[in-house]
Amino acid sequence: MNQPTPDPGLRGKKLLAVDYGRVRIGLATGDPMGISLTLIGFVRRENDAQAAQVVAQVAVQHGCEGVLLGLPLHVNGDRGANVAWVAAFRAELAKHCALPVDEVDERYSSIEAEELLRERGEWPPKFGRVDAASAAILLRRYQSGES
Repeated sequence: MNQPTPDPGLRGKKLLAVDYGRVRIGLATGDPMGISLTLIGFVRRENDAQAAQVVAQVAVQHGCEGVLLGLPLHVNGDRGANVAWVAAFRAELAKHCALPVDEVDERYSSIEAEELLRERGEWPPKFGRVDAASAAILLRRYQSGES
């Protein structure tokens, strides 16, 4: 399996979690201990340069110390073609943002996000809310030590 190896240097820091999508990019943050999660919303992706610029601005606005990107692995853990899209976005983000970036396995995060929103009584969700909730799931996974 080709799962990401987490950077322990970002654990315990305030991170901006990013659920990258070709149409919408979900964003969330939380406290450094991972106790509370804040669903920021989403960015409409026109292209990677535009989206990376907005994500970088949001990271600064929220006082984040790093960025966490979801990595779309196959069910068996292998890297597929979609990983190349995330890699291209990460490269573009580096042009706009000097913060360190790490990755976390995003398998099933959308399903978990839908469950989270149902539990919170936010179903049916507002447009883009599942994307932001998916980013929050990524952050929770990362802060709890999952890769």
